[in-house]
Amino acid sequence: MESLFDIWKTKIPKYNVKFKENLFQQFSQYGGGAEKSKTYLGKHFANAYELYMYAFFLGLYKNELSPIGEGQKKIDFSHHIMYWGNKGNRLDRKDFSKLQAYMFMACVANTDIDFIALDKGEIEISDAVKALIETMESYTNGGLTLITEKLDDNPNYFLQLTAFLDFIGN
Repeated sequence: MESLFDIWKTKIPKYNVKFKENLFQQFSQYGGGAEKSKTYLGKHFANAYELYMYAFFLGLYKNELSPIGEGQKKIDFSHHIMYWGNKGNRLDRKDFSKLQAYMFMACVANTDIDFIALDKGEIEISDAVKALIETMESYTNGGLTLITEKLDDNPNYFLQLTAFLDFIGN
């Protein structure tokens, strides 16, 4: 039987479509294909999922749990959590498996799941995974909202070399 973590990491979390152009395409190498054909053009994040991870932790650290509203269009970047940071075709790529585990643990700690009922089979594992993904998406949405608000206040804020580090640390 697969573990909750093993099933969770096969999922592709979503985000609000309103963040695609003004955040994901602005700050990350969005889409792409083969590493050799990517052009980074001064992007802060080499891949969209790296910005997603940053926004998740930003939302978590700032306690910005903000579910994506009903009727809001959600999209993804077609990349399963388990492949985030996959070292498959880049020698300089870092392995993100520990970050995946930390994200999972943060979702578990912040999601109301009755693990005894889950162990007894009274709750479907798919329902537990769905709840964990909703928590993940909510913290990410909160983080993306904070980034957007900062851009609204100061459009040049993230032009600073250490802006993303400074922003999560304050």
